[in-house]
Amino acid sequence: MFDLTTLAALEADGAFDLRITDRLYLVDLGNVLLKLDFERFVARAAERGSLRDIESLRSDIRGRYILGESKSRFERGQCTPQVFIEKLRDLLNWPKTDASRERLSEIWCDIFEEFPGARDALEQLKLMGTVWVLSDTDPLHIQWVSTNFSWALDVDHVLTSYERGKLKSDPGVFEAIVKEVALPAERILFIDDLQKNIDAARKASISTHLFTTWENAWPAI
Repeated sequence: MFDLTTLAALEADGAFDLRITDRLYLVDLGNVLLKLDFERFVARAAERGSLRDIESLRSDIRGRYILGESKSRFERGQCTPQVFIEKLRDLLNWPKTDASRERLSEIWCDIFEEFPGARDALEQLKLMGTVWVLSDTDPLHIQWVSTNFSWALDVDHVLTSYERGKLKSDPGVFEAIVKEVALPAERILFIDDLQKNIDAARKASISTHLFTTWENAWPAI
């Protein structure tokens, strides 16, 4: 298993060889390789939160940190993990202790489960071409995944939104990838579960599959 420091060292040493075969698979991480359950985080955070009405608090957490700009800024690398957790802790009125910060970081991250069929599918894709993981994510989540689901990052390259400063639906993301890999766009297959990301990839003429299950994905692959 490897952490963020190890990932950076591997990239610096050229361990992620960016030479591309004649086929590139861009694979989303959340809800494609790993299931995401943000509601698990919302429930745990609200249970330990302030004395406010718990349903109101859940709604506030969801609106600000799951659907709102706070999460988007974090995933674009515009906010450090320390600041993100501190603001969340203020909202919940948790005590300002190291233990509370560590616990809040843990429940923020403990939202992943292996998607059925994903591990075998990833191994098959690696036999068929070059595989990159392309994820809208944050440093805390990548750290957690690298520790607990390292197989999901065991690919030719990992592209994260917080390092690139853009979400997948932001303008120019897929056009930049096409230039980077020096492959015809139609030789790239992007697999993602969100229509807005699929639409962004199609604007760059990339082949796409809107993911539901791996069983349904294989005919498109």
